[in-house]
This record gives sequence, structure tokens and C-alpha cells, in this order.
Amino acid sequence: MAVAIAVKIRFFARLRELAGVENEALQVAPGSTLRDVYAALRDRHGALPSLEGVRGAVNQEFAGWDDPISNGDEVAFIPPVSGGAR
Repeated sequence: MAVAIAVKIRFFARLRELAGVENEALQVAPGSTLRDVYAALRDRHGALPSLEGVRGAVNQEFAGWDDPISNGDEVAFIPPVSGGAR
């Protein structure tokens, strides 16, 4: 059996409120993608929105949902930005 890889998770803005935490650790299978990580987090925190309402970043750079995750990566999830002056 393959050894799990550890990633550090960060939630921002509304996602932090929905998850109830700002940071957490997660172990996923080797070969997991950003999509797999978010799916595991949605299983853990049922209130998180679907992929369409979220941007993901790996090591402080925006990433695609099918990008691979490596051991020790910092993975962040950011909701869409809204508001501003009119």
C-alpha cells in the first residue's frame, strides 16, 4: 500500500467560515490532484461549496483542478472576490 502524502490546507474568507477552521492538515493518496484534495475536504466539511465557486492554489500559485499535489504542499482555497466601489 502506498504511503499517504501530507498537505497543509488553508481556507480564506467565506470558506474559512464554512469549514470552521483557517488551517488544517490532510493526508491524501500519492497521485492525488487538487480536485481530490477538495473532494476530501468537502467530505469532512459538508458546507463547502462545489468546485465552480472556488479557486485553488498550490504553494501560493493558482492551480488547475487536475494539477497533482505533492508531499508537503500548501494548498489554499479561495472563494470568488466580490464587492467594491461603484
